[in-house]
Amino acid sequence: MSKKIATIEEIFESENLDANAIVVTGIPERHIEAVKAIAKLFVATDYHNSTFKPDFTDYSQDKFSAVADMGSPSGVGFSCHDSDRWFSPSAVGSRLVSESRETAKMIFNEYQDLYKAFMVYDREVK
Repeated sequence: MSKKIATIEEIFESENLDANAIVVTGIPERHIEAVKAIAKLFVATDYHNSTFKPDFTDYSQDKFSAVADMGSPSGVGFSCHDSDRWFSPSAVGSRLVSESRETAKMIFNEYQDLYKAFMVYDREVK
């Protein structure tokens, strides 16, 4: 069952961590904020699915992940299109799946800025 909606800072504090202390090195500067955003989403997804352990060997266990309408590269129109149910084998990783459609959508809507930070990329072409 999903917990109360909390800020990313509150979620990290619940694990005695600081959401603003994430350090990423060894990758191009243009990807650092995306990696920080997805790390925060991993922790938020764990928080809101604290009693759910996805079992990718259990074909009868449903797993839900938000599906976004991407809009333009600037993120205009970026929104949760739906959530989709996945079966094993899965097209999504276990870190961002939820036990219910409602929880997957809530996580996307509440932390949309983080999804946008890691999903929307206006790649420079040389």
